Amino acid sequence: MHTDYPTLSAFADGDLDPRDAAEVTEHLRWCAECRAELQFIRRLGEGLRALPTPSAPPHLIDEIFPAEPEPMPVAGGGAPGEPEPAPVAGPVVAERRPVARRWGLALAAGVAGLLAGALFLTFGADRAMAGSSMLTLDRIEGGAMTFRYETVFPLAAEPAVRARMRYWIPDPLRFAQNEGRFGEIELSRRAEGRFEGLADLPPGAVYAVATVEDLEGAYLDSDFGRFWEYLETDAEGRPTLDARRYQILAALELNAPRAAELAREAAAAFPDQPEFWFWNLSLELAALPEGPDETLRSAHAARLGALDRAARAGSPGPVEMHALSRYARLLDRPDLTEFWQRELGRRHPHHGAAALVSLESILPSRASSEEKLEALEEDWARAGAPATAQLGLQSSYELADPSLTERWLERYEMGSWGRGPSSDTEVARNLMEVPALWPLAEAWILDRLNSGREWVGSERRLDQSRHNFLAETRQSRAQLFLSLSRIRLDRGDLAGGIDALERSVEETWDPRVFVRAAEIHRSLGSDERAAELISLAAVDPVATPQPYLPPEDDAARIATGATNLFAARAAMRERIFAGLLDEYVNLHLPLRTGTGEDVTLEQATGVDPGVTLIVHTIRPDLIPDESLRLLRLNSDRLASAGATVVLVSEQESPPSGAPSEMDFRIHYDPEREVWNELRAWRSVQYFVLDRDGRLRHRGDQLADALRISLVLAL
Repeated sequence: MHTDYPTLSAFADGDLDPRDAAEVTEHLRWCAECRAELQFIRRLGEGLRALPTPSAPPHLIDEIFPAEPEPMPVAGGGAPGEPEPAPVAGPVVAERRPVARRWGLALAAGVAGLLAGALFLTFGADRAMAGSSMLTLDRIEGGAMTFRYETVFPLAAEPAVRARMRYWIPDPLRFAQNEGRFGEIELSRRAEGRFEGLADLPPGAVYAVATVEDLEGAYLDSDFGRFWEYLETDAEGRPTLDARRYQILAALELNAPRAAELAREAAAAFPDQPEFWFWNLSLELAALPEGPDETLRSAHAARLGALDRAARAGSPGPVEMHALSRYARLLDRPDLTEFWQRELGRRHPHHGAAALVSLESILPSRASSEEKLEALEEDWARAGAPATAQLGLQSSYELADPSLTERWLERYEMGSWGRGPSSDTEVARNLMEVPALWPLAEAWILDRLNSGREWVGSERRLDQSRHNFLAETRQSRAQLFLSLSRIRLDRGDLAGGIDALERSVEETWDPRVFVRAAEIHRSLGSDERAAELISLAAVDPVATPQPYLPPEDDAARIATGATNLFAARAAMRERIFAGLLDEYVNLHLPLRTGTGEDVTLEQATGVDPGVTLIVHTIRPDLIPDESLRLLRLNSDRLASAGATVVLVSEQESPPSGAPSEMDFRIHYDPEREVWNELRAWRSVQYFVLDRDGRLRHRGDQLADALRISLVLAL
């Protein structure tokens, strides 16, 4: 975690207390990004102090702060018997200030306004509709932004709600790896269903997205299922080049069709920018499972030729060069690909895009691990790209050098791209593969377990609901506790190892964790506890391609027993029901069958009310083969339990590789209305509706959805 801007600013001014200042000093010893931010703050302060102080026009102070009028005396007093008139109230004593201080405050406000005008990009009032809700964003003085949210949805009754922002700031040195940062703000209710609040966007922010949720994060309200958008605009009200760039990057994380629309709009608005044509072609190719036709390829080949000629005659920047090389690669032009890669490295060797190009040449090479790490070290010194940190960390495992791996681990922590609970768990797993790195692995695991990931904090991605975030975190913590148990037991800490082992079992329902924990207990002679854990895995209703309990396992030696199985089934139901959603879903939304008939979501789920497993995807061929195999293995179980599988796709194309014996009910959702209603965010996602049509599960793991479907149906 980096030190926030206000704390760094206070540190630069010497306003932190000694304890906090010591913590910041320690953080700055290893964090290059915060050191650079601190230097920027100090340079900015020096520049402001060097500005000349303007003189105030004559009588300005009197015009801003007019003298209070004296009470007018009543001639001759009041009529006999009437009370004396009350004196005119003067200013509240607590608000009286010397004139010099008033002028100082006015001057400070004026300088702040001028500075804001110079540093902050202008956002006009921007609105987005989502059903019966509307969020309004206005840029005001000092870089602050007002949020006004009006709704008739369930959030209308909340005393306050939270808006979560993710914003992008162009970085000319590391654009290719730039990742949006997070901000959050509490909105207070001004009237029924109307909320207001203020937020700050840092200097240079050109694009932002936002969601609205209750203070527990349990409800998200948004357009097209994800977020409202805000773009920096030019004097004519059109999105700027940088705003379009980051808008596409944000959409790529969540919805490829939406990103394709934006790429077409951006290419039309900026036809001389090759990056938008690259995204245009890339996303068009992704939507064509059978490959592009010659008309499409010819059109883009002509466009590439025109862009290439214009770039050679002009002065393209590093982003344009990188886009030209990628565009040429898509069109099978290795000559142009190599030319623009060379030019990028020659003209802009410190740019993040140049680091990516360099990585592409390092990884496939036959060089030794030491030679690759030396090349990665040079890349890191040149650009400090997050992708370099990730690859350097992966390469360091092979050398089993704790000090070397620790150095790359610190770089990974400083700013890796796409970090989250699952990626941090993968790092722990890789460290565990090398016994020499186990002390480093233990420190890493304990830091992850003690980090106290906050639901409302920056650890949560903008596209996650509270339920999914906590599920992912619990799954990762279970794996981390397993690894920690192995380390402690290996060094003879029996009590600590068993404690970590039991914590892994408590975190989440995962038969793989139960089996692994049972194996460890059995190796310690705890056959009774091992039998209980094996029972938990044995009662899991999902049939998997690779069984949790191998056939060769001597399960007879660990007699599960009827008592254990009964307790395991009760534990399974208790854990699964404790984590279910309970959300209303509009079952009257329109869908279309494969034969072109219009039906509702309710009709698609079946005539008889029952549990429905919805597989929602942007395109059917995106469903992983292993998911199709898992569905096939459990089709009889689902049918016996009376559960229905419905495949909903945005695009009309048959699911490639779908087993013929699968009884899919295929429907199409071209307007994404069901996608919005279910609040999906990934290209393939799984949902479970109960017999009453309530949404009980939303996630991207089919095994979880199958487990919940079978438990609810049986």
